[in-house]
Amino acid sequence: MSPFLLVGLIGGLALILTAVLTPVVRGAAITGGMVRQVQADRWHKRPTPAIGGVAIFLGFGLAVGIGYLLDPTATQGLRATARHAILPWTPWEGLVTAATLAFLLGLVDDFLTLPPLSKLLGQVVAASVLLLSGIGLWLTGIYAVDAAISLFWFIGITNALNLLDNMDGVATGVAAIAAAYLAILFYLEGQTGLVLLAVALSASLLGFLAHNYPPARIFMGDSGSLFVGLALSGLALAPAPGGSRSLVAVMAAPVLILGVPILDTTVVTIGRLLEGRPVSMGGRDHTSHRFVAMGLAEKKTAWLLWGVAALGGGIGVLLRSAGRGTALVLGGVLVGGLALTGAYLLAVRFRALEEDGDAGAGLSLYRWMIQSQAQYPILAILMDGVWVALAYYAAYLIRWSPAELPAELLYFERSVILFVAVKVLALVVSGIYDMRWTSFGLYDAMRMGRANIFATLLAAGTLFLIGRTGLSRGVIAIDLFVCALLTTAGRLSFRMIEGTTRHFAEGGTPIVLVGPGERAKAAVAQLGFLSEPQLRPVAIANPELGVARARVGALPIYGGQAALRHAMEETGASAVLLVGDDEEHRTHLAEHLESQGGVDVFVFEVDVRPFRMRDVQSN
Repeated sequence: MSPFLLVGLIGGLALILTAVLTPVVRGAAITGGMVRQVQADRWHKRPTPAIGGVAIFLGFGLAVGIGYLLDPTATQGLRATARHAILPWTPWEGLVTAATLAFLLGLVDDFLTLPPLSKLLGQVVAASVLLLSGIGLWLTGIYAVDAAISLFWFIGITNALNLLDNMDGVATGVAAIAAAYLAILFYLEGQTGLVLLAVALSASLLGFLAHNYPPARIFMGDSGSLFVGLALSGLALAPAPGGSRSLVAVMAAPVLILGVPILDTTVVTIGRLLEGRPVSMGGRDHTSHRFVAMGLAEKKTAWLLWGVAALGGGIGVLLRSAGRGTALVLGGVLVGGLALTGAYLLAVRFRALEEDGDAGAGLSLYRWMIQSQAQYPILAILMDGVWVALAYYAAYLIRWSPAELPAELLYFERSVILFVAVKVLALVVSGIYDMRWTSFGLYDAMRMGRANIFATLLAAGTLFLIGRTGLSRGVIAIDLFVCALLTTAGRLSFRMIEGTTRHFAEGGTPIVLVGPGERAKAAVAQLGFLSEPQLRPVAIANPELGVARARVGALPIYGGQAALRHAMEETGASAVLLVGDDEEHRTHLAEHLESQGGVDVFVFEVDVRPFRMRDVQSN
């Protein structure tokens, strides 16, 4: 049978079988009382069956079994014992056996709720099957070290997907995207057997997503998350020679393809440690929950995380066949972007805890971390060090042809530590670490440009004084541009995240603020503390401004005689908040109401006056 026809047949079977079996499993769960009740630390708002993993496992297994019966030769590439195998099992047998063990472990946990240690030991057993069948990350040549790294990967990804399964459709969609990208990788490498497994897994997840899409009618439960997590972790490291020219690319591809669950697990782990809570304790502190807390609807949050997963998977596929330099630079930029996203979400969590008055044992540690970074921005400096190093390396890749690059990289290796150290020191001296990233604007960008010019000239001058041989003016010029771009984009990322979530937020009444920028910023800060009325700023209208468009923080600001009309039309706002206390702003609002019709109008007032003793005596 044609490989394309077989893959399409298996994918279609997995999709249809899972979509059909899921309602059957749901009905059986309801009849048998296997329904997860609403809990304070869980996201769902109604009792929901939570053994959807049974449908995923059956849909996947039946589709693969039928495919094997139709064409037993399709798995021939997986039926040879791997080089590092200890048991006389093929990778095919190892993957299927380990995933089945993980499914059974999760199913027992769904019914009996196993202790965390028992659950972890069961995962170690399942992961060991993968390892003993020759599937692993063989980096050092020392079996014990490589085995430990591989087990950490298997168990880490399995639990990452288990933790990601915290909101309707998120984990299912992310896993389906990851499996699809792995199928593309295996196709490019000619591994038909692995393509079949990955396609069957992705299709079965899509079939389940039809019932798990928000609002979900069924959850996958631990039987699904452990099965899918272990299957993905094993597929990502399954023996697939050919198609990659660098070890860095081989390592980067699975990390980027599974970047969303890795990011979520990292953010949750760090946050719970800072809050003084056990990492294994459930809670509404996942990446998805934080985006919802920022105003995004559940469906938009799911689509956002699916989009990030698709972006990471696309870069992962690119890096699998890319050279070492390209993989290092692009992978480093994406990982840095994910790290900044995680840092922003941690800051959002801290603000939410303080606003709720949560004075838990770990809040003081959280506060110390935030305040210490404001006073001594060590993490920001380290992040800039990464950007500087990546920019310097990228400059060599851009400046020199592949034939010239190996010889030129000798100078890079000798100079990179000094170049990065001098440049980072120069950035510190430039005084750019007092900026508020959430309000990063044009003036801050100009400061970043000046700081980068100074840092680049100082670093280049230092290298010139030490020795001119090997120093390239072209590399220095390219480095200046790339480094300025990366360091500026890193600071702009907080505002971009905040602006994007604010733009797509659905909580509260969308309003346009009428008044000067500084007073509008103060009003925005205060609105976050109001429970009633719930107002969501979407733009600022200031007729005093001559420019047609500008920004204040994450909000667009409109100027000119038609400022309010343009702001209302382009943002779809349904109310106005007057924050200016002068006659011009009141007149501008009145003219708009007369010409455009009535809208809800609110007034923001702040009364600051000298203290008088009779104010106390009268009380």
